[in-house]
Amino acid sequence: MKEYPTELSLIDKTKVITRPIEPMDIEALYNFFSRIPRSDLLVYKDDVTKLENMEHWFAASNNRKIFQLVALAKDRVVAKGSLHSEGLFWSHAAELNLIVDPDYRGKGLGSQLFNILLYEGLKQHFEKIIVRYISDNISFMKILNHYGFKPETVLSCYVKDESSSMTKDLVIASFDLENWERRFEFYSSIYR
Repeated sequence: MKEYPTELSLIDKTKVITRPIEPMDIEALYNFFSRIPRSDLLVYKDDVTKLENMEHWFAASNNRKIFQLVALAKDRVVAKGSLHSEGLFWSHAAELNLIVDPDYRGKGLGSQLFNILLYEGLKQHFEKIIVRYISDNISFMKILNHYGFKPETVLSCYVKDESSSMTKDLVIASFDLENWERRFEFYSSIYR
């Protein structure tokens, strides 16, 4: 895996640049989250459509984000991913979050960023990666199934979509990075 910034080529030949998030990205991230449908943001613990919450991410002294990544197309944020231990009390585990701009979905960007985030998890010596997702997120479930993530629990009707007032299930799944067979498969997928 190359150092950052890294250029990725999508299925439609679009080029995007990935790099770690920088403090100067606050406004670009705010604009990015404002383009994402609210129903896609239900898994976040904070309301990421509020600028003050974005500023808090960068200013908080107890920020336990291990690695945060953005994907840029023409200097516009089109995806954001992170590994963090915020809310987790186990040093061997991290939570992975990933969201892609609707205009860039279905082009392989999410899969490539997921690869990068798992690789960063390996570099940090995490043993377990945890993800939270809404049960109707089919594209994210395809990525998780590819790596062998297994649902650990389903919190029935846990999340409420404000726009439709519908409740949705929140699924928590995990992946064991210490499983050597899976690690071999992971490295093989990176270096194809």
